[in-house]
Amino acid sequence: MTTEELWKKYKEKQFIISAYELLLNTTYYDSDTIAPVKGRDYRNERMAYIGGEVFDMQTDPEYIALREELAAKEDLDETSREILKWELKDLESFRYIPKDVYVAYNELTMKANVVWKEAKNRNDYKLFEPYLLKIIEMRKDMLQYRHSDLQGYDIYLSDYEPGMTTEKYDQFFDLIREKLVPLIKKISAAPQIDTAFTNLHYPADQQRKLMYRILDYMKFDLEAGVLGETEHPFTSAMSKNDVRVTTHYYEDNILSSIFSVIHEAGHATYNYQIRDDLADTYVFDNISSGMHESQSRLMENYLGRNMAFWDNLYPEAVKLFPEQLKNVDQEAFVKAANASVCSLIRTEADELTYPLHILVRYEIEKGIFNGTVDVNNLEQIWNDKYEEYLGVRPQKASEGILQDVHWSGGSFGYFPTYALGSGYAAQFMAAMRKDIDVEVCMHNNEFQTIKDWLKEHIHQYGGLYLPQKQIEIATGEPFDPNYYVDYLTEKYSKLYGIKE
Repeated sequence: MTTEELWKKYKEKQFIISAYELLLNTTYYDSDTIAPVKGRDYRNERMAYIGGEVFDMQTDPEYIALREELAAKEDLDETSREILKWELKDLESFRYIPKDVYVAYNELTMKANVVWKEAKNRNDYKLFEPYLLKIIEMRKDMLQYRHSDLQGYDIYLSDYEPGMTTEKYDQFFDLIREKLVPLIKKISAAPQIDTAFTNLHYPADQQRKLMYRILDYMKFDLEAGVLGETEHPFTSAMSKNDVRVTTHYYEDNILSSIFSVIHEAGHATYNYQIRDDLADTYVFDNISSGMHESQSRLMENYLGRNMAFWDNLYPEAVKLFPEQLKNVDQEAFVKAANASVCSLIRTEADELTYPLHILVRYEIEKGIFNGTVDVNNLEQIWNDKYEEYLGVRPQKASEGILQDVHWSGGSFGYFPTYALGSGYAAQFMAAMRKDIDVEVCMHNNEFQTIKDWLKEHIHQYGGLYLPQKQIEIATGEPFDPNYYVDYLTEKYSKLYGIKE
């Protein structure tokens, strides 16, 4: 066959697979947002079956051979070659897993997600523990089916962030320990910022109005996206023109929904700003986790916690919450949004202490896979590490080991990308500031200018390139974590009046 004929055949097969994946993704989204609880067993069984059908199509020897033949064609254009390279690489993560094992694992994680929600609501880790231990057992066993030059936990780390290993993450987190832990201790001893007003009663209905105003300010296209509600906020990209974000409303914590919405809008913007010729390809949503997190953390922290971001929004927040914010000016609100306090909940953590939350999870995951952590004692290990690194100890499972959904889905290797993505974002912001005045754009209600810069330098490419190459494209230099620690040191030293 000619290259053109092979490509046509490949696209036809890809279309069929994408139809099944759309069905699965839509059902996953519904299950976590609006679907009735009593229908979950029926849904889960059928979703596991459909997942098995997709597995069969993806691992069909003829389809694998088609892609490999295409990738070897000398007259195939460079972009198509890159797309196939990523598809074939990611195929290695499940290509050799027996179908019955794959389906059983998917069914287990869907059940585990349901039990995790119940266990979290009941503060009962023992309810979830058997499912977690089984997931860990299966994730370890599934390593035997991987044909990789890497070993153990490094395989899963590389799945989420190609090129990253425990050695590289250890260096990254060692820098964070060295530079940030002393600063955190100084800030803990300094006079604290008043945040009490953020925990007054903020009715959910009024919060929803503010969230839509924030999305409007961020130029979020509500004809190509939607805001839903769930237990643990997430973004689901169905297609370039169907990207769904979610949040959770706590009526005693106004900052939670605000920054989860800004965060998830960052994820969504990455997806819907991909260039059109890549929108219906494998690299649309197969973006490295670190790169994706760089955009959500950039929006949430580097922009959303900036004073200028609120120049247009804060007066409207006061109108929605006149009693709660009547004695709070914009400066006091933004200071509260940036306050640094050693706390228990990762998703509510400030920028400065956030990477320590990730460090706890990284060390536990690394220990699970190298055998240095007792998996039958995970809750106590979690609590001990929080006390060691952050000086606080969970008193209940919902604020400890059950706070995150990730392990119920077997996402080992994902957590470190949160901190790494924050590091990438610092370097992207430094590059952006060389080209545009970020504060002036936000003050003048010209958020589109910021989005245009991100699209030109990052978003348009989707997952076409390795993170290391994408960083060089956007900034002109390799990744340098010192941008991250220098940014945090400067910002928080100034905020709290800490001198070197």
